[in-house]
Amino acid sequence: MKGKLFVVGTGPGDIGYMTKNAFDAIKISDYIVGYTVYVDLIKELICDKKIFSTGMGQEIDRVKFALEKVNEGYTVSIISGGDSSLYGLASLSLEISEEIDCEIIPGVTAAFAASAKLGSPITEDLVILSLSDQLTPRSTILKRIDAANQGDFVIAIYNPRSKRRKDLLPYAINTFMESRGDLPVGIVKECTRLGEVVKVTKLSMIDYDEIDMFTVLIVGNSKTYIKNGKMITPRGYMEKYETA
Repeated sequence: MKGKLFVVGTGPGDIGYMTKNAFDAIKISDYIVGYTVYVDLIKELICDKKIFSTGMGQEIDRVKFALEKVNEGYTVSIISGGDSSLYGLASLSLEISEEIDCEIIPGVTAAFAASAKLGSPITEDLVILSLSDQLTPRSTILKRIDAANQGDFVIAIYNPRSKRRKDLLPYAINTFMESRGDLPVGIVKECTRLGEVVKVTKLSMIDYDEIDMFTVLIVGNSKTYIKNGKMITPRGYMEKYETA
């Protein structure tokens, strides 16, 4: 008899941001499978579980292990930080699996958690853009940077800078500044985690050395402004409706 697979988004870090469905799935699971960093973030919830964790680059191994245990009759949760689909393992799990009971449980992604820390920069149309070229060709990333810029979107940037990859973020920032000026930008490092840093500034004031793979940047659009240290992207209510 086959078991069940959950693919669970555990939120940005603090377990207070996890959904009830995520808690419930983890509670009834026999095995917890995930990237070591994300497993460590929820260790207080899984002390009684069997755990299979690996480092980056071993995502297929994790999914195959989880499916093996499901086929043995166990209930398994594959965990992904943030949302289970966005840069998570939901798609890979569905690609590999064959006729199993699989439930995808969404989670609060870092862009929305960071937006709340910064004020309300995400109010209307949004582009979420990863600068990691591990799975996406650099040529594609460059096209997406240009396209998002041309659309004057608010842009949430994931995986902005690594020890190896330092040039894509300056390219993106310079592209935005050349077309749309010195836009407001929010920088959130270790969002909802120990050591969290929240900063609101302008594109020209970015210190690239402060930015790493655990940082999310939210670049405003041409309407975004800073008020009382918070980023605000107006939805348009003030223009459409009369205010007292």
